Amino acid sequence: MDALFSMVDRHGPDLVVVAGDLTHFFNWRTCLSQLDSLRVPVLAIRGNTDLNRICPPMQQAANITDLDACPTKIQAFSFVGVGGTLPLPFVSKICVKEEARLAQLPFMGPDTVMVVHPPPRGVLDKVGGRFHAGSPALARFIKSAGPGLVLCGHIHDAPGIAQLGSSMVINCSMGKSSMGAIIDLEKGALPQAIVLHP
Repeated sequence: MDALFSMVDRHGPDLVVVAGDLTHFFNWRTCLSQLDSLRVPVLAIRGNTDLNRICPPMQQAANITDLDACPTKIQAFSFVGVGGTLPLPFVSKICVKEEARLAQLPFMGPDTVMVVHPPPRGVLDKVGGRFHAGSPALARFIKSAGPGLVLCGHIHDAPGIAQLGSSMVINCSMGKSSMGAIIDLEKGALPQAIVLHP
């Protein structure tokens, strides 16, 4: 949280997007209170370390938008989220039925930012540099739907920027090797992004 506040002060973003793992199971009230106090809007989804009990307070927070509950339009861009962990390879208490959940999403296009917790299979999803741990169904969905930008986390071993079909995918996880990403979005232009390192 200290790193997040420091980055907001240093870079002055228009908003903060959190691709899950907000709370790491504990101290969720403190975490949500700190996120809610940021001086910029926060868009967030749940990850596998975020229990269901954070949903009502997150949805009632003044400065946090739960993208899983509420797709959001900001300027020319639509932000759509799928919270939870898709059921491969790390089953958790908040796995979602990925095929059904992905089928419920609204229309995607180049001005859509899709926020998911796990990465698509084969893209920024290697655990320990050895095996792929992303979602095959999510990869197929992204190739078919073509959102302009996909933000994910979950695999903290593989931060970075990659392309999948017409979509830019950014693993913006925070951990030992990365501190998230700074992304510049402009209508009609390709996203510009850098992954921040400690």
